[in-house]
Amino acid sequence: MRFVSESGTVLRDRRLIRAALAAVCLGLLGLASSAQAATLRSFTVKAQMITDLAPVFGTVEGERVLPARARIGGTVTALDVHDGDEVKQGQALATIVDSTLASRETALSAEIAGSRAQLAKAQIDFDRSQRLVGQGAVSRAEFDRAKSALQVAKSTLDARIAQRETIRKQIAEGSVHAPAAGRVLHVRVSKGSVMMPGDAVAEIAEAPFRVRLAVPERYTRFLKTGALIRVSGSQLGLKGTLFGRLTTIKPAVADGRVTAYATVPDLPDFYVGARVEAWLPAAKHEAIVIPARDIISLSGSDYVKIRRPDGQVIEAPIQRGPAQPSPAMKDGVEILSGLTSGDVVVSP
Repeated sequence: MRFVSESGTVLRDRRLIRAALAAVCLGLLGLASSAQAATLRSFTVKAQMITDLAPVFGTVEGERVLPARARIGGTVTALDVHDGDEVKQGQALATIVDSTLASRETALSAEIAGSRAQLAKAQIDFDRSQRLVGQGAVSRAEFDRAKSALQVAKSTLDARIAQRETIRKQIAEGSVHAPAAGRVLHVRVSKGSVMMPGDAVAEIAEAPFRVRLAVPERYTRFLKTGALIRVSGSQLGLKGTLFGRLTTIKPAVADGRVTAYATVPDLPDFYVGARVEAWLPAAKHEAIVIPARDIISLSGSDYVKIRRPDGQVIEAPIQRGPAQPSPAMKDGVEILSGLTSGDVVVSP
């Protein structure tokens, strides 16, 4: 009987210990849930005015298309650029050589050497005449002739040096430089081609690149300089949406369309003339926009977690609308129903 009594006591103690451990575990789980709920990201929904967007097509292009032209005639001896190359302003693209200029430079160099020898002889004659005229050994007329010969020799040498410098500048102008920084669209010549002054060696799309928009006439009343636009990045090999600003609006209407230009940061500048889909601001309406990452999709339905005034978090069904990305909310989505201003949305 004593053995049975001790066994019952042991069993009763074990049950009490298990119950105490279970209570502790539940308390810890409760604390963990409270801590997790306290760290969940949440925000209060507010209705805001958003802009309806009008879809248009745009074209990627440079500020201008500038030709790099030859300034002298001759033969292309070096070509240092190819289609698609990115160039800087003043970068050498090609070298044109005129063989007649080189021959004239050689001839002028020989004449300059002869003129220097004549100048040296005229200087010696002048110095001797100047010394002897003071002694009365030569006449004043002979001294004047020596002085004139010295001046003529100096002028002849200076003229021939100036002519050679002119020829050298013409030879240096055989180097064709990029008129602006940008992308080479087309190289029109090859090595060995014969060029005339004014011929284009290459065409360069001037950087920075921009988007040219063809806006239907019905949207012209919404066009304003500085307006925010959206450009699809998928057609340019990028993820997400690019944002830009309208910079120029042309007043002329042609074929029912207005031409406008927009600058878009981080716009790829390799394919010039690429067509992209863009959206322009139009009318405005009031809407609720939340991040797409806060939406839970289950069995074809969309939900968001809402914190009620008593602190309880529930899942509320919503109707998802069109995407409304913005620079502040890249994954913004318009909510058509299910949320009202003042609701507290909790991150799933």
